[in-house]
Amino acid sequence: MPLDVKKILIFPFEDMAGVYGQNVDARCPVCGKVFMTGPVPENATRILTDQVFILLEAQKDFELIPASQARGVMSGLRAKNNNSVSEPDLWLETGRNLDADAVIVGHLYRFRERIGTQYSVEVPASVAFDIHLIGVNNGRLLWSGKFDETQQSLFEDLYQLGTFLRRRGRWITAKELAVSGLEGILDTFPASAMDLKNQ
Repeated sequence: MPLDVKKILIFPFEDMAGVYGQNVDARCPVCGKVFMTGPVPENATRILTDQVFILLEAQKDFELIPASQARGVMSGLRAKNNNSVSEPDLWLETGRNLDADAVIVGHLYRFRERIGTQYSVEVPASVAFDIHLIGVNNGRLLWSGKFDETQQSLFEDLYQLGTFLRRRGRWITAKELAVSGLEGILDTFPASAMDLKNQ
């Protein structure tokens, strides 16, 4: 049966270090992959959520509903159900309330800022997150991506020459690392409902 995804609701990224604590293995509630948690500054989830919207805006085949619209609906559903509704059911019900065909949910595990400058660091930036596209009608996982990287020098990892050159041989910030990771992941995002049929 062909998938008809025209309208996508983007949920705010969830701070998984806030849920599980730092420096522990945390499992993604959607795909089951495990990530090491770390520091997540207060604005980090908003940075990632905003970047997903910006990067997907160019996908003209989809209409995007921003995370700001999801927040109010989610609060109402939680109150109506006395906070007893599960997170996956909350995603789907919120999507239905906003007439979305699919929802994007993401989890942020680590957003550690570099300590140092772009030419010399004591501690490099380190970021880990996942992102998923879920059909609202049946809760089916339509597409998924993950990113888990601590920046390394070229001497530590010679296989990263292409990445090293793209970053102009410098130590980047956690935001730059996260945006770079999102760009790479969203390169595999289906450009249309036709592409989704092949996922």
